[in-house]
Amino acid sequence: MVQKLRVGMKRLLETRINFWDLLGGRMSFDIAIYSRVLCHKRTVLFLMLCLVTIFAADPSGVRDYVPLWFSVFVWPVAFALYLGLYYVGFLLAAAVSRVFAGFRVPTPLIGLVALFPVASLCECVAGVLSSGTYPQGTLSLMFYFLSVQGMETVFYRFIMPGVRHEIEQAKAERHLVVGGEKINLRDLHHIKAHEHHVHLTLSDTRKLIRARLGDLVAQTKPEDGLQPHRSWWVARHQVKTHEHSNGRMTLRLHDDTIVPVARTRVDAVQDWLSSHIDGPI
Repeated sequence: MVQKLRVGMKRLLETRINFWDLLGGRMSFDIAIYSRVLCHKRTVLFLMLCLVTIFAADPSGVRDYVPLWFSVFVWPVAFALYLGLYYVGFLLAAAVSRVFAGFRVPTPLIGLVALFPVASLCECVAGVLSSGTYPQGTLSLMFYFLSVQGMETVFYRFIMPGVRHEIEQAKAERHLVVGGEKINLRDLHHIKAHEHHVHLTLSDTRKLIRARLGDLVAQTKPEDGLQPHRSWWVARHQVKTHEHSNGRMTLRLHDDTIVPVARTRVDAVQDWLSSHIDGPI
């Protein structure tokens, strides 16, 4: 059950979602890449600047009604809550996108749904601390919404594209070091070990290099590929399907290479296929 939930969540995070931004621009990305963009140092710096700007401007005028410590405390907490609810909104959008292919979600709608409970909670707390003197109403919520949408538009238009490109380029240019030579993982199809050497099959050539398969596998990640047998490693993008013959499981690659699966690794291979190969296999 836990494994199924994990696989389901991974597929949800990797579901491509179509969006409209505030100005009607179209964009598409999955939650996995959004999460990586959000954790990038350039994005973190942008978010910190946004937070400092909001605190300095005090658009709600809360500092006139509550102690300073509350003003210092409330903005970071509210910001974190907003981002958390925004993330939940993305998960719901991904679930809808898996059911309705091509569905396009307006980001301002996700922002409004995430902002409303956070703004309402902060206003309630401010009302209590100010002994009911802090004014509350829909006007301030609309002001929050427009302010946040302005910052989000800057993020989607000018911050995210560059950061996303940088992340995807770094991922695309990963290499495997074999015998002092760099092998681009995008070009690598599979590796077969034989005695003290490894046979590397690439997109346009083959190489025989003295090395240990275990040392090469240690340089890879599960999303790069898998080791179904002690003598084999195959790239993720080369796995076409799995087959059974004479009670033994094998993998068929796109170049029609048949790779054996060790009996002791059948369960691990099936879990990997469920997690990393889209669609039925």
